[in-house]
Amino acid sequence: MIQEELYRVLEEELRAGRPVAQARVIETHGSTPRKPGSAMLVKADGSLVGTIGGGCGEAGVIQKARLSLLDGRMREELADLTEEISTESEAVCGGTLRVFIQPWRPEPGQVALATRLHEAALATRSVLVHQVVKAEGAQGELGHWFLQDSTGPLLHPAEAPAFELPRPSPASRFGLAQAGPYQVYTEYWVPTPTLVIVGAGHIAEPLEAMGRIAGFRTVVIDDRRMFANRERFPGASEVVCGPILHTLQRMPLPPRTFMVLVTRGHTLDMDALRVVVERGVPLAYLGMIGSVRRVKAVFELLAREGIPRERLGHVRAPIGLDIGAETPAEIAICILAEMIAVLREAGDDTRAMSLIKGVHPSLRKPPG
Repeated sequence: MIQEELYRVLEEELRAGRPVAQARVIETHGSTPRKPGSAMLVKADGSLVGTIGGGCGEAGVIQKARLSLLDGRMREELADLTEEISTESEAVCGGTLRVFIQPWRPEPGQVALATRLHEAALATRSVLVHQVVKAEGAQGELGHWFLQDSTGPLLHPAEAPAFELPRPSPASRFGLAQAGPYQVYTEYWVPTPTLVIVGAGHIAEPLEAMGRIAGFRTVVIDDRRMFANRERFPGASEVVCGPILHTLQRMPLPPRTFMVLVTRGHTLDMDALRVVVERGVPLAYLGMIGSVRRVKAVFELLAREGIPRERLGHVRAPIGLDIGAETPAEIAICILAEMIAVLREAGDDTRAMSLIKGVHPSLRKPPG
C-alpha cells in the first residue's frame, strides 16, 4: 500500500473520531516478506488497512496493536518468521521483523499531524520522514515525528529537535540511526509514480485498475467521451476527455511519470510519441504499443522528420514483457510488469526467477 492511501485513511479515521493503531516495520533481519517502511493500520472495529506480510508474525502484531488501542501506549513487536517459514520448507531461512506500534487518538494535535503526513505523501517533492522509536531516559520524546524537505529545511514541527536528524541516501530509502539517547527511524519519501495512459480503450481499463493496485497514481487521456469517463475509470486520479495531442503538449510531466501510448490507431500513437519526444522532458518510462514491424516504421519516419535517433532509444516499443499475452488483461499485465521492473531497477534480465536463481532444490539430482 502506498503512503498516500495509508495516511489518507489515517486522517479520515481520526477526523471521524475513531482511534487507530499504526504498525510500521522499522528493521528486518534475514528473509522477510516485507521490508522497512511496510505499514498497516488496525482500526477500532478490528479491520485492517495494508499489511506487513501476513501469517502468524502479523497476527502477533495485530494483537499488540489492539492492546495499544486500549491502553494508548506505544510498543514494539519482534515478529519471528523463522519457525513459520520452516514449516513450509526446511530449505528456506526465515527472518525477523521489528515493528513499531503507535496508537493514534482523534485529538487536535494528532489529527493535524496525520494531515501533515498525508500532505507529505501527496507532495511532488521528496521528503524525509523521521520518528523517534526509542528514547533511553527520555520517554516523553518517544514516537515524535519530524518532517524534513529533502534539501534540508524542517517542515514540521516548527521547532527543531535537540539532536541531529539522520539523512539516509535516496537509494537506501530508509534508515535506523542512533542520536544520543534516541533511536530514529527515517524514511525517504519520493513522489508517488504517475501512470499516464494515453488512450482509454480495452487495454486501458485493466491497466489503470492494476496500476492503481500496484501503487501508481493513474491518469487516463482520450478524446472520446464514451471511453474517457468516470463510469469506466471510477478510481483513477484523473480522467481527461479532450484533444489528445493538445493535452500532451501542455500537461505537467514530473520525473516519476510512466507513460503508455495505447490509442485507437498507430498513426495517433506515432503523433502522440512525436509530441512527447519533442517536449524533451525525461520520463521514468515511455512505452508504445505495436508490432515490431510497425514500431520500426514509426521510428524510421520520425527519424526522417529530424528527430534524433538517440531521443527514441529510451522508448519501450514493442511495449511490455514477452509473456505471450493476447487478451487486453494479459497485455495490461505484461505492460505493468515492465513498468515495475523499471521502477524497481530490476535490470534487463526478466526471465523466470526459477531460472535466474538456479534449479529448484527438489529437482536437483543426488551426487554421484
